[in-house]
Amino acid sequence: MKRFLKLIAAISCGAILMLASAAQAARDLTFFQVSDTHYGKSPVGDKTVPMLVDKMNALPGTPYPAIIGGKVGAPRGVIHTGDITNDGKKEQWLMFVRDYGLTGKDGRLAWPVYETIGNHDGSAGLPVRNGIRERNKSRIGLTAVSDSGLLYSWDWDGIHFVSCGISVGTTASKYDPEHSFEFLEKDLKQSIGTSGRPVIVLHHFGFDKHADGWWSDEWRANYFALIKDINVIGILHGHSHDTSIYEWNQIDVYHPPHFKQDGPKDTAPVTHGFFVFHITDDELSVAERKLDDTWGMTAKKKFKPAPAK
Repeated sequence: MKRFLKLIAAISCGAILMLASAAQAARDLTFFQVSDTHYGKSPVGDKTVPMLVDKMNALPGTPYPAIIGGKVGAPRGVIHTGDITNDGKKEQWLMFVRDYGLTGKDGRLAWPVYETIGNHDGSAGLPVRNGIRERNKSRIGLTAVSDSGLLYSWDWDGIHFVSCGISVGTTASKYDPEHSFEFLEKDLKQSIGTSGRPVIVLHHFGFDKHADGWWSDEWRANYFALIKDINVIGILHGHSHDTSIYEWNQIDVYHPPHFKQDGPKDTAPVTHGFFVFHITDDELSVAERKLDDTWGMTAKKKFKPAPAK
């Protein structure tokens, strides 16, 4: 009888461990990335750009392109990688707040938003930077906020996200990153350490031709030295005018559609879009969703999951 009870206990324990392991491995994370909305750039733009929120709200349940397969899930949130406004003016910032809200319950967007600054969003003391600092006091789920109040990090389903502002650097009189390098270094040490957890970093300036002259080679070199041994599965940025998915030092980089208006700003149509990310336990896929309800470029890649504990 005792042997039978021990057998039942062992089977039960094994079943519990298997269920716990399966639950831990079942990552099913969806999020959207939008960028360079340039509120205030043109009258047509200010009528068109808010439609991005409507398109994002309506997208869950839509079939992905065949190369990815399945249907779009409900996102955990939306990441905005800068140039929220065109001139950093208060009225332009308030247009963004009206559409995107903060928590998913206080604007037109149905999910929380996590935004950073771009070069068009103005410097310290102006509405956009001040607005983000204030929002970070009540932003959902943050794991750290920088001393300046502008930069922050959070976790989604075991993925660590770090918002580094306009670029990863120290300080400057123009396009000031407000010591984002120091914040990233400290945050990775405290949140990741040697765990091997997957990380996604976001900032406005990228690494392609559109980034030349906007931030220094020294800053980029220091940035790479900091993250080269970290399990960075993606860098998200804005600024560049062309939608692109590429590599920087063998790290995957993602830049979603940019505000485009080819012609007079009072009459020419505006095009835009966003990226849809889906991350499972060891695979990241991304698909470009255009404002005209069509799919654009796609990518799918395996990544190294965190080591089992």
